[in-house]
Amino acid sequence: MLSAKRLAAGAVVATATAATVLAGGGVAQADVPVWQANCHVYNVFNTGGMANCELPTWHQVKLTCVAWPVPFTYWKYGPVQYGQNQSWASCDSFNALVGIEVIQA
Repeated sequence: MLSAKRLAAGAVVATATAATVLAGGGVAQADVPVWQANCHVYNVFNTGGMANCELPTWHQVKLTCVAWPVPFTYWKYGPVQYGQNQSWASCDSFNALVGIEVIQA
């Protein structure tokens, strides 16, 4: 009988602890999509670029670069950043940047 009481008391304590953790955790604020986060991209000497956003969102800069002497395009991605943190990337050669955009990470 004593072990059944201890088992029941342990279950009540475990349930109360789990409820406290869930209630105290709260709900995280949802990120804003990049097209609504007022994001900005900057060309850096036509070789690299950076992006940042004014509102909280996970974003990444995406560069379109061209390689010579046989022209083909390729993409370079900056590190994933949050909100006003800057995501940087650069092409492999000077004056090779042909496009820059910010994408959702």
